Amino acid sequence: MKVIFLQDIKGIGKKYDIKDVSDGYARNFLLPKKLAEAATGAALKSVMELKSKMEAERGKLVSELKAEAEKIGGRKIIFKVKTGDKGEVFGSVTARDIKDELEKLGVRHGVAVIPKPIKTLGETKVEINFGEGVKTSVDILVESDEK
Repeated sequence: MKVIFLQDIKGIGKKYDIKDVSDGYARNFLLPKKLAEAATGAALKSVMELKSKMEAERGKLVSELKAEAEKIGGRKIIFKVKTGDKGEVFGSVTARDIKDELEKLGVRHGVAVIPKPIKTLGETKVEINFGEGVKTSVDILVESDEK
């Protein structure tokens, strides 16, 4: 029986996929639990329209993300941290700190990808992931706040 999935089902299909499944599986499990519906002509047409709308929205989102990535690509962000007399760093620069600075620059979607907080003075290149395959990098410069 051909069905249209209404939800993601691990190992079987994703939402709005059209697949052939056994009649018993469809009638006894998928249809009663509203996980899928029978693939009739009208249902197929509405799913195709919905998929095209979703692809258009995804394309628009990707273009917005690329614009944000270009806005900050290669930019240098400076953080001032407290240091001791011998140059030891008190505190660190975390992914959350970087995200806060990006928000001040008008970037809403970027997430810094760092394995651990930055606890050394100097420059570090950090990847910013926007999702949907859009990435860029920025330079994080950690300086002493001594005046």
